[in-house]
Amino acid sequence: MVNRWVVTVLGKDRPGIVAGVTKVLYQLGCNLEDSAMRRLGGEFTVMLVFSSPARVSEEALRRGFRPLEQRLTLIVHLKRLTKLESRAPRPRGRTFLISVYGADRPGIVFRVSDILAREGINITDVHAHRSEGRGPSLYLLLLEVELPTRVQVVPLEERLKKMAKSLSVEVNLRPSEAAVL
Repeated sequence: MVNRWVVTVLGKDRPGIVAGVTKVLYQLGCNLEDSAMRRLGGEFTVMLVFSSPARVSEEALRRGFRPLEQRLTLIVHLKRLTKLESRAPRPRGRTFLISVYGADRPGIVFRVSDILAREGINITDVHAHRSEGRGPSLYLLLLEVELPTRVQVVPLEERLKKMAKSLSVEVNLRPSEAAVL
């Protein structure tokens, strides 16, 4: 029997965070199943789903992370998943990618996500990046979404393009192709 967990880790970006987190899991016999790790500004964030042998308690996991928290000044949050939470979600529709690109301004993520929420479109992945150069800051937003079968692509694309025009950004909606590793 195994238990499944989510751990989130946040701290000032520096070498050794990924190695430290995964070392704790490895030493306790845990298996990393899914992850998102990224530098955000000057911070580094880790989100992992992992399984542990039944013999590994929550307290053992917390004890394992304490030295890492102290040494690298990290905030660690651990959550055990219930059997229901452990089930892999079923896709809720067709997978599409949405990209938005243009001059940075407040409201880009809200305006796009609001259109999607109103249509019942599930966002499964978000990447946003602001780049600074000699001119105005540029903003790139990439979303992976699941379109329910009732949502028609052309009208959705028209709403997104209308919103993009009002923000002076470019938007693109396209089906996601299966990635082969």
